[in-house]
Amino acid sequence: MLETNLNSSVDASLKNYKISALQFIYDTDYAHLNAIIKKDKGRTESNTVTEVLNIKLDVKLLNDPQFVINHRTKQKEIVVQDINNKLYLISNTGNILWKKQLNGPVLGRIEQIDIYKNGRLQLAFATPHRVYLIARNGKDVDGYPLLFNDKITQPLSVFDYDKKKNYRLFVTQGKQVLLYDGKGKTVQGFKFSSAKGIINHQPQHIRIASKDYIIIKTNEVLHILSRRGKTRVSPKTDLTFSNQPVFEYDNGFATTTQDGHLMLIDDNGKVTSSTLLGQNTNLVTTSKTLVAQNDNKLKIKNNALELNFGSYTVPKLFYINNKIYVSLTELQSQKVLLYDSQAKLLPNFPVYGNAPIDLDNIDSDPALEFVTRGDDSTILVYEIN
Repeated sequence: MLETNLNSSVDASLKNYKISALQFIYDTDYAHLNAIIKKDKGRTESNTVTEVLNIKLDVKLLNDPQFVINHRTKQKEIVVQDINNKLYLISNTGNILWKKQLNGPVLGRIEQIDIYKNGRLQLAFATPHRVYLIARNGKDVDGYPLLFNDKITQPLSVFDYDKKKNYRLFVTQGKQVLLYDGKGKTVQGFKFSSAKGIINHQPQHIRIASKDYIIIKTNEVLHILSRRGKTRVSPKTDLTFSNQPVFEYDNGFATTTQDGHLMLIDDNGKVTSSTLLGQNTNLVTTSKTLVAQNDNKLKIKNNALELNFGSYTVPKLFYINNKIYVSLTELQSQKVLLYDSQAKLLPNFPVYGNAPIDLDNIDSDPALEFVTRGDDSTILVYEIN
């Protein structure tokens, strides 16, 4: 009917457009054609892992892509840096929103803060000689970046003790810690300024019950401080510490020694040490779940696995919608693995990927997504249904 009345060749097949409405009204000297044509996505199969974005940049990636919050939509976007030190903000549909030239590589993970306390979030991070605070439009916040002659040696740590957006920014330079407020002004009265050895991990904030603990660690000493920088807990040990984080675990603190032992510390400074999986064991915990990995050995709670031999990234632990997820990426075979809290591999894993993942719900549907690298210049986003 369409071809006859339009006097032209039209492919009027609508078999791939299941959600469609077509109205054709013919009169003596004219005809009306009204149509709404929409392609049906079809029903997504459960337990599938689908590649939903494949974003190719013009140059190689420098670091691993991560998700950040779009404060307008409450959904997630992607931030990543290339080898020319350009920072990208990319929408969850794959559009590059802006690029920004930085003076060096981003150290660690990018944080987000609401410096104006108005619901708008900024990106906060350090490079070796700058501390940046960047608005969502890609512009520097007034007073930033902060410039440093001496090298910044750890990622920027951002603390909001009482969740009132009174931020504290910790900048590490070798043995020293410098403390700033959200406006980039020096904070007076913090008693700890320098360790005796090189600080081997970025400062951390842990709250247990109603007490705040600031963690600053060297190979020889674990400083557990109050907000004011005074010693709050003195661990009683002569063991040497690894450069891994300190975690809240079982109402105390957990970390590893240089020889790969698990070290548990209570709030009185009592230390207990136990064997994990050998030297160079990687540790990550929630307050109740402990994950350890060394070479091809993986332990989640009391469940131990032997993985295929390979080169594994440090495990990451995600707690989303009251569920635990543990991820690793095997770099030689370029496989992303994702386990549940019982050490069961999720259906349809592994999938292709070449870096640690970031896992979250990035859009309006209930399915989780994760981002990783493909080849040297490609960002991949998968959806887990």
